[in-house]
Formats: sequence, structure tokens, C-alpha cells
Amino acid sequence: MCQFNFLVTKEKLNPSGIKEIASEFKLNYAEYKLDIKNSDQIQTFLTTTKDCDCGSVLGKKYSDDSTEPDWKKEKKKLERKRFSKRRIELLLEQKLKEFKERNSDELKAEQKESKNWTEFLNDKRLKNKINEIGILFHQFSGELQNEEIKIESQKTISVDKIDTDFLKNIKENELNWIKI
Repeated sequence: MCQFNFLVTKEKLNPSGIKEIASEFKLNYAEYKLDIKNSDQIQTFLTTTKDCDCGSVLGKKYSDDSTEPDWKKEKKKLERKRFSKRRIELLLEQKLKEFKERNSDELKAEQKESKNWTEFLNDKRLKNKINEIGILFHQFSGELQNEEIKIESQKTISVDKIDTDFLKNIKENELNWIKI
């Protein structure tokens, strides 16, 4: 499964002006027609500049696997393998170091992406082009063109409420309208 993030508009508008702004914040703005059963009055735009948006800050609360391992369990696994005490200590130190490095890298990437989203949504040029814009993400189980999406809920929020926690708590197939 791959995650893809989308920006959504209700109005049919020329995407070139918004695309220029989005690209400054490392977001793509490429129109992509999704098969959304319960909403045919919206335009959707892919935001990815890579193959997909896996690992994105959007919805991270629901896909985050950065919880700290149970070190006691890890130690018992190694003891069952009959490793020496010193080898167990070294292996646990190494695993702890790797865990901290991975979390540090993920936190930096999360902060960077959150900054891009918040700065894009707060950009004054965007406000001059549109009154509201939606954010939506979906975990695709196959190819984009073959996926059927159903928007499960919608909510509206003011742009001044957008922060990292908000972005992390977006649910899959939840359309969040941001009042610019």
C-alpha cells in the first residue's frame, strides 16, 4: 500500500498560479481525476514530487511505528539465543542507538514537511487565489487509476489552527477544508 496526499478545490480554477506557489514549498500540484463515489464536484491535485507520499506527516498518528521497543522483551529474546551477557549488552546498546537515530531523522523530516504545509497554506498569494482548499490522503492498495475512494467525513478548519499535531491527526479519506 502507498499513501498519496491530495489538495482539493471546489472551484474550477487555473491551477498554474497555485502550482507555482506549491512548488516553492516542495509540493506538487498536478491535477488528477480520482474515482470518488460520493463527491464529483471537486478537483483533486497530487502533491507528491516522488513516487508516493509514504511516511508523510499527514495521518502519521495512525501509521506511526516509532514506539519504543520493549527492551526487556528484546533482552529475553537475546538470552534465549544463549548470547553472553556482554554480547547482549552490546546488541541492546546498538538497537537503542539505531532506534534513537531513526526517531531523530523521522522527527526532522516530520518538522520539515509540517513547515512546508503550514507555510504553503498561510501564503498570502494563495489567499488571493482561493478562499478554501482541502487536504485529503488515501492509502492505495493498487494503482491510482484503479482505486475507488469514498470520502468518509469532512470538516472545516481555519488556517491558523494548522500545525504539526493537526496534520498528524488527519484520518484517511477525511476531507479537511482549510479556510484560507
